[in-house]
Amino acid sequence: MKNNVQADSKNRKSSIFNLLCVALFLGSIWGFFEVVFKDALAMGGQPLTAALMTGLGVFIMSVGYRIFKNAGIFLMISLFTIMARMVIVPVLGCSPICRANAVVALLILGTSSTLAFGLSSRYIKNTAKWGGGVAGAAVLVSGVSFYYAGLACAPCPYLLQLSVGGLSNFMAMEVVYWALFSGILFYPGYQLGRYAQAFFSSLRINRPAFYYTGLLAASALFVLSTGLIVLT
Repeated sequence: MKNNVQADSKNRKSSIFNLLCVALFLGSIWGFFEVVFKDALAMGGQPLTAALMTGLGVFIMSVGYRIFKNAGIFLMISLFTIMARMVIVPVLGCSPICRANAVVALLILGTSSTLAFGLSSRYIKNTAKWGGGVAGAAVLVSGVSFYYAGLACAPCPYLLQLSVGGLSNFMAMEVVYWALFSGILFYPGYQLGRYAQAFFSSLRINRPAFYYTGLLAASALFVLSTGLIVLT
């Protein structure tokens, strides 16, 4: 009995560590593209950029969701994305408040997605079929939350311009497209997660040292690339 308890405890710790490593890897990828599009290419605030990035974020988070079938992965990935995104603060020597809205947006998106999929998993059996709708609904909620939280936290020109017509204008001009892109990109990400799960599982069982080292090294490489891109 004691050996079984110790084995179960070891397996749980291994599963948590695996989940954190995969979340770090996926978050570093999302953070990389956030910086490339919004900072390096200066596309932040351009039409459909936020929708594209939101859809990409849902795509990446859905990969992790399919691998673990754990709604908490949405929030974990968004937190690691924030860390990767904020690497530009020390690199550029700018104030963290300059990227406050990015942090708020990512945190709200991860939280709303976690809550939406956590609740839906109790009532919806076919996640692949209805996941796009759940993701879109989560993004709509996060968009409304971001509108008020962003204006309260750091009323940047982007939000101030869209807030002239109120929440309805912001929803029509931005959030509806965020939800649309997210709903469309959820399923491809979910399917990619299906293949990633088989590959990761096989590698973790057969070559665990290489698996974990590879995930951590790849994550570090993406974060390093994120910082270098900003400097060029």
